[in-house]
Amino acid sequence: MKSLNKILAVALSFLTFATARAAAETGAADALKHFNSDEALKLDASDCSAGFSFAVMADTHQSESVFPRFVRMVADAKPAFAVTVGDFTNNGLAEEYSRYVETISGAGVPWFSVPGNHEYRTPAGRTSHDGKKRFEKIFGPADFAFEHCGWRFALLDVVAYDLLSPSQLKKLDRALSGSGGRAAMFAHYPPAIIDKWAEGIWVSGAQDAMRLFKERETRYFFGGHIHVHDSYVAGPTTYIVTGGGGGGLDSDYSPQDLWSPSAGPFHHFIMVNVKDSESSFRIVKLEE
Repeated sequence: MKSLNKILAVALSFLTFATARAAAETGAADALKHFNSDEALKLDASDCSAGFSFAVMADTHQSESVFPRFVRMVADAKPAFAVTVGDFTNNGLAEEYSRYVETISGAGVPWFSVPGNHEYRTPAGRTSHDGKKRFEKIFGPADFAFEHCGWRFALLDVVAYDLLSPSQLKKLDRALSGSGGRAAMFAHYPPAIIDKWAEGIWVSGAQDAMRLFKERETRYFFGGHIHVHDSYVAGPTTYIVTGGGGGGLDSDYSPQDLWSPSAGPFHHFIMVNVKDSESSFRIVKLEE
């Protein structure tokens, strides 16, 4: 009986410790905040006449070498803001969110975050409805739009249901309306209806979004998910895949599999320079 009581006491002690640890991790996750709306309040529009720049990357996947170096490069460049277009965690775990937020907070620039499929998944690799809740506790609404120096920027969630819903399309239309083409959309999945980007997954609502981009003369779309760099021009819009933020690369892609002469599976991020209605982008590689 004494041996049984001892075993039960040890088991109870273990369960108490495990429960306390789980509660502490949950509490830490609940306390972690990096709302996109708060980042928008940090934007400095005091001298828009000089122009501005912004950085975009995706699929950093908890990289302990590449991504922190990119963050330091962004900090040195001092753009107006930066955006991670999804997959900055592996399984949406509290410690992965914490590590990501700690890293981007060291850049010293407003940093916006878009959900990727890995933020919404479980350790078993399945998409979970709890994933969206976890993301929004930390970053606020997954769909978010802001304005800077006369340009409009729309961050949209296409990974929760692998689509852009009619209500989201209305949000996008409101964000782009009256922009005069000075606008960009950010979403983790690129339109899979674009030839060579079938791995992008996003099909439902993609044609409507691309039609809207054409009507509103939208300048840019930024996505990730495919772990390469590529760009494709359709009408007034340049579509950019920037999936080389630090995760493993899709090395099976050859130049023939992609659109741009500068495309390929390499670590990189995108830097966009804007002056009034003019804009250009460049690929920033790790060795730079």
